[in-house]
Amino acid sequence: MGVNALLLYLTVISGYLVAAFVVGAKLTRGQARFVSALFVVFATYALWGVGQYWSTGDMARVVLESGQMGEHVRLNYFDLNPAVIAVPMGIAGILGALKFMWDVRQHGDS
Repeated sequence: MGVNALLLYLTVISGYLVAAFVVGAKLTRGQARFVSALFVVFATYALWGVGQYWSTGDMARVVLESGQMGEHVRLNYFDLNPAVIAVPMGIAGILGALKFMWDVRQHGDS
């Protein structure tokens, strides 16, 4: 599920960037704000899914490792919650995509 949420995030980012590139300069200010607000909501929601699913999976790993199984459970080759990396990178992606739309809107077709 974490990978599905990550792929949803990448789809939302890609769609926004394509829309910004193709029609960004032609959008009115209100249209750009509306599209950008929808983008932020859905990208943040998908990114929340990444953090939630991967954090929950990592918690399951920790619980399994601390149980009475007597052996190390290798659910993650690095002893690191993947959400710790994915969520900040995702936030940077959202900010970068918003900056891209801003640049397209400021420079138009030049």
